[in-house]
Amino acid sequence: MKQCICAFLLLIMISPAYAKMNEDLLKANYLYAHLAYHDAISYYQKVAPSLNDPVALSNFGDCYRLTKEPQEANKWYAKAVLLNGCPEETWLHYAQTLMNVGDYTQAMTYIKQYQTANTDDRRAANMIASCENIAKLKSKIPAGSIQLMVFNTDRSEFGPALRKNDLFYTCDTIEKGNAKTDNWTGEPFYNIYSINCNMSGSCTMQKELLGKTNIKYHDGPCTFSKDGNTMYFTRTSYVKKLLTQGPIADKNNIVHLEIMIATDYDEAAGKYKKVTPFKYNNRNYSVAHPAVSKDGNMMLFTSDMKSGEGGTDLYYCLRTSDGNWTSPKSAGININTEGDELFPNLDDNNTLYFASDGHVGYGGLDIYKATWDKTTETFSTPVNMGMPLNTSYDDMSLVFTDNGAMGYFASDRPAKDKGDNIYSYSPQSLYLSVTGIDSFTNMPIPNFNLTLRNPNDSSNLTANSNGKVFTQLYPQVPYTAVASAFNYHPKVIDISNVTGKKATDTIYATVKLTSDATISLNVVVYDRSTRLPLENPTVVFHKSGDRTADTAQLTTGAAYHATLDAGNNYQVFAMKENYYGNEKMISTKGITPKAGSVSIVDTLFMKKLKIGEVYKIDNIYYDYNKANVREDAKPSLDRLLSILNQYPNMKIQVNSHTDCRGADKYNMKLSDARAHSVITYLQQRGISAERLKFKGYGESSPVYKCPKCEQCTETEHQENRRTEFMIIAM
Repeated sequence: MKQCICAFLLLIMISPAYAKMNEDLLKANYLYAHLAYHDAISYYQKVAPSLNDPVALSNFGDCYRLTKEPQEANKWYAKAVLLNGCPEETWLHYAQTLMNVGDYTQAMTYIKQYQTANTDDRRAANMIASCENIAKLKSKIPAGSIQLMVFNTDRSEFGPALRKNDLFYTCDTIEKGNAKTDNWTGEPFYNIYSINCNMSGSCTMQKELLGKTNIKYHDGPCTFSKDGNTMYFTRTSYVKKLLTQGPIADKNNIVHLEIMIATDYDEAAGKYKKVTPFKYNNRNYSVAHPAVSKDGNMMLFTSDMKSGEGGTDLYYCLRTSDGNWTSPKSAGININTEGDELFPNLDDNNTLYFASDGHVGYGGLDIYKATWDKTTETFSTPVNMGMPLNTSYDDMSLVFTDNGAMGYFASDRPAKDKGDNIYSYSPQSLYLSVTGIDSFTNMPIPNFNLTLRNPNDSSNLTANSNGKVFTQLYPQVPYTAVASAFNYHPKVIDISNVTGKKATDTIYATVKLTSDATISLNVVVYDRSTRLPLENPTVVFHKSGDRTADTAQLTTGAAYHATLDAGNNYQVFAMKENYYGNEKMISTKGITPKAGSVSIVDTLFMKKLKIGEVYKIDNIYYDYNKANVREDAKPSLDRLLSILNQYPNMKIQVNSHTDCRGADKYNMKLSDARAHSVITYLQQRGISAERLKFKGYGESSPVYKCPKCEQCTETEHQENRRTEFMIIAM
């Protein structure tokens, strides 16, 4: 008995709370059924903690989804899908909001569940393809850049349209006194506004469209005829009676949308004088979002009429010769899906831009384009416009200026301004062409590497066999680029300005890489007679043609080291008191970076100065059949001149020799003339003739005695063809 009394008392205690919960749930479901999603949320919130009805939980998730709060929607969908009796559509909607927030993996799970029960739903197959290919979609380089327009607010701005120099759009930003609010969104009703914006994004003060086009309920979005004298716009189905006025609901108490046509624009007053309904408006379904071709002969609109594929579809009418519109026809299954197709727009080239959540994309509404074929009266397969236009959120209502240089669209992606915002869009495909060449040879460097980095991405590219790299860039994004190759120093390329100048533009750059392969010279100095290191010699080293030289005194047995550049000639010789040494010509011509690091090792031999000794004068060359001293022989003769000045009592005889080619008599005469030209050179520089003698030996005293002249190698001929001096007094 005591237990019964306790149970009875408990029932009395909880019944008022239970009744209150039931009342709140009834109100929430009623408001949901009448599309008052914003108003329904507060009632669902009251019962949410103890709610275990999958339908009510699904409805709660729908309220957040339809008021564009996917994160909140996911909380309640996640509870609903765990309960028996969860509606199939909830799996679909949960997958959609998961895609909105970027959780494509989990979205795949629920869309597959939905597809199992709805095998013919193309939208489900497209959503699965979207999740499977999202990495590929996101890896595509954006074909342009976007900018958030300055006039956006924390309410909603969407549906951009262009009339001459003015940008028109739909918004719920400006309230008028005790303005009514929409139970769906909880915000004021939409009206049409205009603003003047230039190409840089700077805008003037917004203006509300005057006249009969903005009423107490929803008006917008809109579009215009090419001359701007006719405006087609969307309006809540509305009636004005003698004593009352307001929206018209169908038998299910649903208020639909209709298309209105405003004409007779008064430029001075800034308003249209006449507004008439579109002939195919219908009280049983919505007809909205009109788009008219530039020639005025085609209209597209969105509708949820029952003959469609599902959701809202696109339909078109053609203007007849008498100015009337043909009956609406579906835009076809290429365009329409079981999802929603909205916000059409036509450009001059018969290209249709529209928004859809039923095709393969990033999630939410994406913007697509398709081409109209006048002959077959069909649209091509839509192409997703990609980033930056599309995201996992709702992206829609793309329009372009007449020249196509700039567009405008709306999106509810996260931004500093909440809700739907309008963005400008500058379409551009930007490419980079880089040619890598060797800084010395000016020849292409095949297969060099190019590393590109920007704040969003990095890539490593390899040039082709012609030393060229060609790649697409993100427009309006700063880059750093580094070119590198084996045996070359890396080099930074300046491509910080990647704006381009045309819709499709290529930036060209040439990078010269310098070899990092070293060419080193290592020289030791030896006594020619003893073949031992010379004590403390001095080495003189310089590049041919340079007036400056590097002079270094070595310790006994030490080597002289120098780093050489490719493609040059150098001269090196040694000096020491009472010694004369040979001079070496070092050439790095023909040594390329492919050879890697090269080390040149050589020995400079010196002979003690003494009477009767013969010394070869290196690098004395003559033009063919000539005896005058060439410019390139003067440095070697200047060394001889220096010794003669150092030892004023020294007397010498200059001997000249030819190779065996040519007649004996001719060679004797030629060698005599060449020896004399050396004497002349020394006399002209102050050496007394009394200290100088000369003699030509022709081919009579070769270093290499070949059995037959033609059997001598070119090297042997060169050694035989020489100039020497002999000390005849000290």
